Amino acid sequence: MSSMLPAWPSRLGPRPKLKELNFILWGLLFVCFVLPFSIVVFRSHRPPDADFAGFYSLGRILNEYPSSQLYDYQLQKRVCQEVHPRSGEYGPLPYPPYVALFFRPFTLLPYWAAYSLWIVISILLYALGIHIALKRFFPQPPLVSSLIYALAFSYFPFIGFTIGNGQLAAIGFFALALAIREDDRCHEFRSGLALCLCLYKPTLLVLVLPMLVFTRRFKALLGFVLGMAALVLITTTFEGFTVWPHFLGFLHSFGNSSIGLNNHSFLPLAKYVDLTSFSSAIPGGRSWPGLLTFCAIGLGALALLLRFWWKSTQHQPADKILLWATTLSWTLLINVYVPIYDSILIVLSVLLTAAALPRIRVRLMQWGFAVNWILILLCSWFSVPVSRATGVQILTVLFAAFGSLQFAMLDRITHHSAALNNQPAA
Repeated sequence: MSSMLPAWPSRLGPRPKLKELNFILWGLLFVCFVLPFSIVVFRSHRPPDADFAGFYSLGRILNEYPSSQLYDYQLQKRVCQEVHPRSGEYGPLPYPPYVALFFRPFTLLPYWAAYSLWIVISILLYALGIHIALKRFFPQPPLVSSLIYALAFSYFPFIGFTIGNGQLAAIGFFALALAIREDDRCHEFRSGLALCLCLYKPTLLVLVLPMLVFTRRFKALLGFVLGMAALVLITTTFEGFTVWPHFLGFLHSFGNSSIGLNNHSFLPLAKYVDLTSFSSAIPGGRSWPGLLTFCAIGLGALALLLRFWWKSTQHQPADKILLWATTLSWTLLINVYVPIYDSILIVLSVLLTAAALPRIRVRLMQWGFAVNWILILLCSWFSVPVSRATGVQILTVLFAAFGSLQFAMLDRITHHSAALNNQPAA
């Protein structure tokens, strides 16, 4: 844990003990979020306005209407208002049909009970993903582990946008933690199967799948393909084939509007962290100079990823963990659609990078890592209001800085590994 933190300034007095830090962090989390959230819900006598209403509504549509009407936007809006009335209009729900199939059993419960159940499931999935990463890659004493859990749960996009909103991001977090662990165990087929859980939002795999190709993880690809085929077969068996053309047509329309092909995106861009949304939000971001700048950043990062992916078979196991971490960081940036709740993947990236940090014997890099993750954690609490006021999403900038630092670490480790491999045998 000490490698994750910068040196404690002596002028601030003695360094706090682990028990004190745990008490402070868990206490702040309870006082600043859990208690106010609970008070608001109990006083209003209703669940908060949450995206979970959309998932519940998708399940209800499949229960009450033909599957061909699942992607009728007017029907989606009407059912969402029936499930959880609110003043604002509900947006489109471009989730694959197996997401709606998954939530059908939830509609057997009242909405508030289903929402509460999903919050519990999300917390457990997130905690289990952290547990997997800690146990396999970054084992720590109990007090240190408790502190890491407190920090991870204090990342506002999790508690504010994943839990409060009833979103699905914890599924992707757990799936990627499981996939990376199985890959590290040399169980590539199982790793690919785990990645199938991310298919509720395929954009999470926009860089992961190319990484599997360039790193020659063909068993993982086979596991992924078979898992995807099973998902499609199960969904088609229950809902029929006609649901798929409607889904693809709806997805095409949503994609064109969301990424702003007509120079405007209907999405609330302050709540998105990808470079596409960032360029749409800042002044001049969609001008030719702005587009060229962002394209250069994206293509440059992609070129570096391709280089490290291709050379990854020469790396040590710890190097591959850092490569996974770097791929996750840039997945949040080189993408067309990354809501802020999906940015919880940066927590997994930070943990994996911390696991590789002992091999990085450059003090400046270690210090930069510590400062970067602290800034990400702190800025996550006010990045959306700042973005609304200025058009600049701070987390996007910090993720880019963190991903660039990971590139520098990978380069350092790669050269070190190459030097060891070139040493003559004794």
